[in-house]
Amino acid sequence: MAHQYFEDNEALEHELQDVQLNLATANLTLTTDSGVFSRQRVDYGTLVLLKAVLPIIKAHASQAISILDVGCGYGPIGLSLAKLFPDATVTMVDVNERALDLARDNAVKNQVADQVTILKSDAYSALAETQKFDFIITNPPIRAGKKVVDDILLTSQKFLTEEGSFFAVLQKKQGAPSAKKNLATVYPNVEVIKRDKGYYILQAKSVF
Repeated sequence: MAHQYFEDNEALEHELQDVQLNLATANLTLTTDSGVFSRQRVDYGTLVLLKAVLPIIKAHASQAISILDVGCGYGPIGLSLAKLFPDATVTMVDVNERALDLARDNAVKNQVADQVTILKSDAYSALAETQKFDFIITNPPIRAGKKVVDDILLTSQKFLTEEGSFFAVLQKKQGAPSAKKNLATVYPNVEVIKRDKGYYILQAKSVF
């Protein structure tokens, strides 16, 4: 049976390689490996997501902000945002231990290790119920199934600050419109802030 990136299989043979991520003034070199999502290059949906959220986060960057990257993989979202916002604290979670090891190494390599906390967690399970974040961002593991994705989307509201925002990238063909409807069951304010080649960037807030 083929290994899936949302599973944990340390027995898988290693195939390390470096990929580049250039976002605004941040230029990162990220090591990837077999058994992790988008190992050949940073996923296009991730790039669309990052470019969409950047100006929104920047508008709040005058204050200390907290960011949660759910399903962080080897770290493109959380680490690039840590690099761009040096006063931010970034928490990154994933279920794949190999991806987490890569993310930790990539944090050191890109000189943001002091800013980030990287945890093994099935969605929000390793977080304290009292933890709150200004921004929660995810490129969810679609292949893990609708139940997993819905949990990431809908449980996010419990971990946001009162004026915080949740962001997700999904393809239209993979259920972005229905994800928007699902988010509207727990958030009063949900919108598509960007569309690009079939990718939808969703923003959900508890305030208007």
